[in-house]
Amino acid sequence: MKNTLRGFTLIELVTVMILVGILSITLFTRLGSAGTAAIQSGRDDLIAALFFAQQQAMMRSNISVVLTANSVSVNENNTPIAVSNDFYPLTMPAGVSLPALTLNYDKLGRTTATQIVLTGSGNSSGVTATIQVDASGYAYAQ
Repeated sequence: MKNTLRGFTLIELVTVMILVGILSITLFTRLGSAGTAAIQSGRDDLIAALFFAQQQAMMRSNISVVLTANSVSVNENNTPIAVSNDFYPLTMPAGVSLPALTLNYDKLGRTTATQIVLTGSGNSSGVTATIQVDASGYAYAQ
């Protein structure tokens, strides 16, 4: 009966540690700071609201998106629309500011082409995110 102990060599262990280090640096670089996460969350919420408004405009009339300093609202006839049990306006994450703006949608889901810049304050200071809204109503992050 042959009893052999098998394990990892020192070279294999060092190689795995280097790879784990490279992956962790890449992950933390992409995640960024808490301020970046707040801006990204606000950006995603705003894009979702713009898509929702475009869809609603093709089913209803007088749909608008109203941005204030820290909230976004999708309205029908100047009244916030209910989504499940929640209503607009949606408050942006802490430290995220929006420009004051109103976008009106027609029955084809079109609106005025514009660029929306979210800015950070506090922990998010100096961090921005830009959303492009095409005349077709399509909204995307730049």
